[in-house]
Amino acid sequence: MSNRLLLILLLVSFRHAFAQVEVRGLSFWKSPTLNVYHTTNYLSNERTPLFEVTPDSIGIFQFEWNTSSIEQLQICSNDRCSWFYVQPNGHYIIELPDDTGIPSLAEQKEVELLFYKLDTLDINYRILGFEAWMDQYISEIYQLKDIRSNEFISKIRAFKSETAAIYHQDGSKFLKDYIKYSIGLTIDNFSVIGSPSKEDKYSFYLSTDSVDFKQPKLIEFSETFYQNYFDQLEQENHITAQNALKNSNCNQYVEAFKSDPYIFNEKWAEYVAFLSIDELLKSQLITDAFALDMYNYFGKSAQQIALRDAAKFRWKQLNQLKIGKKVAFEFLNSELGIELPNKIICLHFFQPGNQKCISEIAALQKVAERHQQYLQIISIYPDQFNWTKADLKAYEKVKWPKVALPPTSKLWTMLSWQSAPAYLLIDREQVVRFMPALGPIPNGIGQTIDTQIIQLK
Repeated sequence: MSNRLLLILLLVSFRHAFAQVEVRGLSFWKSPTLNVYHTTNYLSNERTPLFEVTPDSIGIFQFEWNTSSIEQLQICSNDRCSWFYVQPNGHYIIELPDDTGIPSLAEQKEVELLFYKLDTLDINYRILGFEAWMDQYISEIYQLKDIRSNEFISKIRAFKSETAAIYHQDGSKFLKDYIKYSIGLTIDNFSVIGSPSKEDKYSFYLSTDSVDFKQPKLIEFSETFYQNYFDQLEQENHITAQNALKNSNCNQYVEAFKSDPYIFNEKWAEYVAFLSIDELLKSQLITDAFALDMYNYFGKSAQQIALRDAAKFRWKQLNQLKIGKKVAFEFLNSELGIELPNKIICLHFFQPGNQKCISEIAALQKVAERHQQYLQIISIYPDQFNWTKADLKAYEKVKWPKVALPPTSKLWTMLSWQSAPAYLLIDREQVVRFMPALGPIPNGIGQTIDTQIIQLK
């Protein structure tokens, strides 16, 4: 069936339901199910799983969701992800296009989705329209930047004035702020004589009583403005911050940012200090232990709820197992209540009653048989779930251990599995090598967990 005919079917059968948001889509991804997430924090990129949808035989899927504000949703398979904004009473027809690129074995590849029949008043339409206009304008004048900088700046100011005139009376604060910080990230970020100074940018963009964590472009702009800010602190503040790192003093570290001339108040000081901890950790200039202490401090003491939430999520992430991290078998033995052999370990997240989990057991059995000399599979499941007859039947001939874990188990935090089934591979040196690992069913490019197991032999 042609794409055109499928889209006609979507349009004809699209019903404007009473739900505040209705999404109807056409997926060309080679995935039997799709997971829908809500982005709950633009600083930490934390997302909350909403539900799982199953496209029909020709790829059509639909879901509904209630919201009272503009929010970001993500639609993901195991190896790719698309996102878009939704607004109250929004109705969306989207396409998840086939992507010929080879996705990473460990990361979800971002794929740009397509809209059809998008309402001209919808936030996505208006953002895309502004960005297209701005990109076109910049492309037309960019050649002037180095040869006639005065004319370039004059045209930039004209664009900003026209933008202000068009959107000044607009009723959407989200859109106006999105446009404001988009300009800050692009037009006001050109390095040319006559462009806004650091003081100008701080005064116009960042002199606010609090950090608006609901505005993604503000987060993006402020992350750029305060990049590597630990090294930009004035000498006295920098010494204070260095001493705080040496003494593992969380409160003193935040104090070092409070009197900086480009940090508006204590809420912003906490935010910029948080950003600096993220950067120092990534650069391996601070220990995991101190970063955990700082995230714990922010999680309890930060003035803004969104920053506390981001810090708690970072703390959880840093405690999680990840590729390249060593996990002691003694710890796993204690948590799982079994003695692990000196083999490649496959931790398998099974959720009783989940049809997808049940359907993969037969294929997983074959994987276990093919690699039985050097592979040990352990199925982990939440102990609060009751097993169904279908679960018991699927496991009838399974020889590997099944372990019920309580919600309080440290493993759930470390693994942070958001949907089942899921797999993780640990090599004989007790190092996490694939997380998430592939499953026993071939993915979009024909690969299975066998590919990764063979690499670890």
